[in-house]
Amino acid sequence: MGFGTIIAGIYFVAVLIVSGYVVTDTVNHMSNTAYNSVLTASSMQLEKVRSSATISGIIVGETHIVIYANLTNNGEVRIVSGEFAQIDIILTYEDSTGSTQTHWCFYNSSDTSQDRWFLNATIHPNPFPSIVNPQDWDPSKTLSITIVLGQPSQIMPGSIGYLKVVLPEGSSTAQTFTG
Repeated sequence: MGFGTIIAGIYFVAVLIVSGYVVTDTVNHMSNTAYNSVLTASSMQLEKVRSSATISGIIVGETHIVIYANLTNNGEVRIVSGEFAQIDIILTYEDSTGSTQTHWCFYNSSDTSQDRWFLNATIHPNPFPSIVNPQDWDPSKTLSITIVLGQPSQIMPGSIGYLKVVLPEGSSTAQTFTG
């Protein structure tokens, strides 16, 4: 009977040691995961701080369905031409019926029912100036864009519009304009 108590005690201590190891390993794994998540989030925030743009020269075309704007990259991050589709352009305007419209503009879309944006084809080179990396939007370069409203939309003449640009890293800029 004495040996049964000793064997039960050995099993109890063994289970206690294994349970302690499992709990310690789980806590260690969770701590590493949380630490890596914080590092990733802070890295993303740093990129957001390093990217920046300003909007200037917003002009509404005579037909009130085309908008021209210049975007200047005044951050520290180069946006390669393949990332242009990740630039979000949000446009709010009063249409010809007096209703306020807010639309996300698609990049290089051929669907005429959607609000869409393109690189301004009349500006060469675009982005400007084009000395190094002619296709990419480097810091201090200006990107000229054309926004075309989806048909049959039209900006009401004299109304106030709002243009917001969100860069791939998450920073944004906005500007109002007169239709």
